[in-house]
Amino acid sequence: MTRINRIQAILPFLPGLLLVLACGGGGGGSGGGGTQAQPAKSVADTLTYADPASGDYRLLRNPSRSTASHLVLDLVGPSGSVSGVGFYLTTDPGKVLWSPVEAGDPEKVRSSCFINTILKSRVDGGVLQAGVYQQGTTAPVVAGSTTVLASVALDLKGGIPLSSTATITLSPGKAILLHAPEDPMATSSITLTVGALSAH
Repeated sequence: MTRINRIQAILPFLPGLLLVLACGGGGGGSGGGGTQAQPAKSVADTLTYADPASGDYRLLRNPSRSTASHLVLDLVGPSGSVSGVGFYLTTDPGKVLWSPVEAGDPEKVRSSCFINTILKSRVDGGVLQAGVYQQGTTAPVVAGSTTVLASVALDLKGGIPLSSTATITLSPGKAILLHAPEDPMATSSITLTVGALSAH
């Protein structure tokens, strides 16, 4: 093939070749191999919770069980003998959902400090009704200030805007402590102190 014939054979491909080079295909231009900027995050994917600073009975974040979108909260109280606890908690159903503490749990409350435990839970909208009790005349638990009486969990819903706030509140008069069998008072009212919940 003569030189002229070779040039004529290449001519039809020149426009495409020039376009590739103009777009940085030759690798010599600035930005040809640069990192593309990541789009800004528009919806929340993480639940954050600030523990309450004080209170006899508090809901505290469990760092070993919690993940970015699954928040596990532990109920702790003052030292003393106890045979059970029950409470109603309310949060925003449009932003978070009450869920089992561990996948496969039959109830939405969990406890490992009581013996022969009865676990009961019910969710109605954003309201969680939960109870943890020892059966029969089993000796009460001698709880310390760090004893976890019960655990509950929340999951973040999808599509929630960044920096959304959600509230967790205790229904007034809806938290009780079950005393030891020999105690003349079967139950007494308690107040749970909760922290601040937000989505990021």
